[in-house]
Amino acid sequence: MQEHQLNRIAIKAFRTLFAGNPDYCNLQSTFYGWVAFLSSEKRRAVIKFCRQVGRLSQEIQALKRLNTYIDCKVPDVLFFGYEEGCEYIVMEWVDGIPAHELPKDQNAIDVFSEHYTDLLIQMHDQPQNNGFEIIDNKYSSRLIPAFDEWMAPVLSYITSSASPFSTTLKKNYEQMWEARHELLAAMNTQPSFVHDDCHLGNVLFDPETYRVTAILDPADAGVKHREFDLFHLNDIRPELDLIARYHAKSPLAEGYEVRRWYLSLWDDAKHALNIGWYDEQHLLHKMHRYQHVAKL
Repeated sequence: MQEHQLNRIAIKAFRTLFAGNPDYCNLQSTFYGWVAFLSSEKRRAVIKFCRQVGRLSQEIQALKRLNTYIDCKVPDVLFFGYEEGCEYIVMEWVDGIPAHELPKDQNAIDVFSEHYTDLLIQMHDQPQNNGFEIIDNKYSSRLIPAFDEWMAPVLSYITSSASPFSTTLKKNYEQMWEARHELLAAMNTQPSFVHDDCHLGNVLFDPETYRVTAILDPADAGVKHREFDLFHLNDIRPELDLIARYHAKSPLAEGYEVRRWYLSLWDDAKHALNIGWYDEQHLLHKMHRYQHVAKL
């Protein structure tokens, strides 16, 4: 997909839905695709395109589910479209500032951090009696069998001859796979609904109150374990130390520092499978962090 093509599709969709051309159109590249912000005197909208086929349909369902579990704004989807071979969704424009731009003022940090971790704890604490979600209404009463279902295709990709992963990383991931029963034992019960990509780039805040106004982009949301959310919290602005704030209010099982890096590495590998992303140095750095805290 070319950006000029996406701009054209976005403007056409806006014109069709709202009976007028936008005065403003700003297309931005994101990890999984592109987002266009469009506005006129009367209407505003956000239009998303994705590099991975089927992901937008997945996001529509995830947004609906997230809206039932979290006590803040989740954007509504206004339209799902297909034009020139491109799928897209039109969403409402939600006011707020991305949380990675939170001021360094301590009061702003404290207010935002307390509110955000409270929202996550409230979401994670809601009962999920069916167990860990695998796919198509299939559940497991234990995490490890579900993890096997989620990540076995990822491991197959990593270790395949077509994979860009180096020999060193392939061996590291094979060793991580063998260690999964021991490492994940403390997470084997207590399923929670999770956003699964809840870093600060997907959170908006009110610049007047510093409270969370909206949570965005939950395409991989589902019933997993709360630690599938927590490892994302320090990805951006780690000085906020959101994991520690969460842990102080809702204690985590011993060994969560090791599991944080373990789950994060599998998450990176999942992205590699989904869209072909690969960054050798990033993965090696994170692998070294995991091995250090795991004392390997």
